[in-house]
Amino acid sequence: MNKVITRIAISGVESTGKTTLALALSKALGAEVAFESARNDPRVRAGTIEQPDLKRLANAQWHACLAAEERASKSQSSAVISDTDSTVIRMWGRWVFDAEIPGLEDLEKWADITLICAPNIPWVADPLRSLPDLSDRQKLHQHYLDELQNRADHPWVLIDGLTQEKRLEQSVRAVQFFRSDSSLSE
Repeated sequence: MNKVITRIAISGVESTGKTTLALALSKALGAEVAFESARNDPRVRAGTIEQPDLKRLANAQWHACLAAEERASKSQSSAVISDTDSTVIRMWGRWVFDAEIPGLEDLEKWADITLICAPNIPWVADPLRSLPDLSDRQKLHQHYLDELQNRADHPWVLIDGLTQEKRLEQSVRAVQFFRSDSSLSE
């Protein structure tokens, strides 16, 4: 019998611990991870990304999620975690290009639950990061929250612990609650 796979997206502005949380949560749940495709994209790394690239990156992330699902199915894992989601790409389009990005539907529908990381941990410099100012990250984070609140049919949980351990605890509890709540409604 095939296990039901819980699809978890981790979202949030840059330097909020999405990848760190994805790795820790994958160990805690025995889950497969779909790492952020954009992080290794040549145009992103070169700083030459343009608006049309975001649709391509969303598609690449969706395929990474499907590949992780395939691995989860083969390994009998009960969860898949993506360390980015359609909200990240949508906000990227709005913040950087002042544009709506088409073609996010598949990636947006993929996750069963989204964990959104608050920008309340120290920003860490990285060549791909551009928002060292906390007020910019907080302003953008509010846009993320507004976006998720507008998706009334999609469950999400704010992850705002001040340490990696607290964030992991909050995330495990959120996934457990989601799973128990989902099983009650079946």
